[in-house]
Amino acid sequence: MSTVKNSEVIDHILQTFIVKIARRSSDTFAVETLDRVLKELEPKYDFLQYVKVENTAYAEGMNAVQIMPEIDAVDSGVFYQGVNELIQRTVQRLEHLADFYFIREFQEAIEHIDDLVLKEKDINLGSMQFDYLVTRKQALNIENAEMVEQVIRTLINILSRKSSEQQAVKTVVTTLNNLKEQYACVNYILVSDEPNPEGFYMIETLKNINTVWPGKVAQALQKLIEEIGKSVAWEGEESFIEVLQKELGEEQLKKLKTMGVIFQQIKRILVQQAHEELMKKTLETLVSIVGERTSPGFAVVTLDTVLKNLAGKYTFLTYIKIDKDRYSEGIDAVSVVSDINMVESYKLGQAIREIMKMMHQNLGDKAYDFIGEFKKKLGDEYLYEIENIGINLHFLELEFR
Repeated sequence: MSTVKNSEVIDHILQTFIVKIARRSSDTFAVETLDRVLKELEPKYDFLQYVKVENTAYAEGMNAVQIMPEIDAVDSGVFYQGVNELIQRTVQRLEHLADFYFIREFQEAIEHIDDLVLKEKDINLGSMQFDYLVTRKQALNIENAEMVEQVIRTLINILSRKSSEQQAVKTVVTTLNNLKEQYACVNYILVSDEPNPEGFYMIETLKNINTVWPGKVAQALQKLIEEIGKSVAWEGEESFIEVLQKELGEEQLKKLKTMGVIFQQIKRILVQQAHEELMKKTLETLVSIVGERTSPGFAVVTLDTVLKNLAGKYTFLTYIKIDKDRYSEGIDAVSVVSDINMVESYKLGQAIREIMKMMHQNLGDKAYDFIGEFKKKLGDEYLYEIENIGINLHFLELEFR
């Protein structure tokens, strides 16, 4: 059985909710939402009196949650029953802000807690995700065909501003053909690369596409937008993705976001704020922290050992190269191959979390204020990216104490 304390579990869950909800709205909305849910549930679960979420403490981003130690004495059965309802009620309150895969994204961010604790206590986030998919699809009645045709027509219209309509259509057709193997639903999309006698290009979706889960269609649409965005040389005051969002309009954007299209993620990729850069900065920060407390050479040797120990679990860590002949040069001996950009965000987050843990362990009694130093050296921009891929630094700090 797990020995994780009640206080650690609920703190991590609330902190993760704040990050995930704020990403879709704002920090203030995230804190207010959780505060309301906790107050609604407190009459039923009196142990929630030991949990406070307050806006006034949110000045530095992760200080809104306050957990009193008395919660650790609460009966396990009652505690996890309350946690289960807390998760369900929070997702329900988000309504349209919770896209189809919000629960899955939340689960991936708390995977180490989920595996150790929640599954032991019969809190099945996978089952909750499936039930949520069914409920949301029925409530929203989103027609995949309508959304696909709308996105494709909008993409063609935008691309036509930079080239001919014929070239715009060919770009979309080529991109769709390249995606057919990866996304089966793309085979239900037909776009003619030759105009009909009236001069119009046919866009048609076979009725089968409406039987596909909207989340699957959303993944294909997101990749379509991303690949086209990469292929076009776009200049102007507004970026390609900003123009696309404006052309689609609020109603269509709302539906696409609910399906699971994450425009912020596409935007980050298009401006080249990708995994390669994040990994470089993270490793540079870790090597700097360890190097200052030992030596640059020791820091890189430690990193090399850690990467080798984790390579069996995370094969993509082979995209990080370390020149053994340059150990003494510190971070200059380390390079990251661009192939790491293809790795799923949550998997990268899991790997970085384990690298941090093992680097911390290797410092022994010199590991004081490791997370505080990491935050300071990494900087706000990268801290935001770290949180977005599921690394809860606050929880790591609790583990390191």
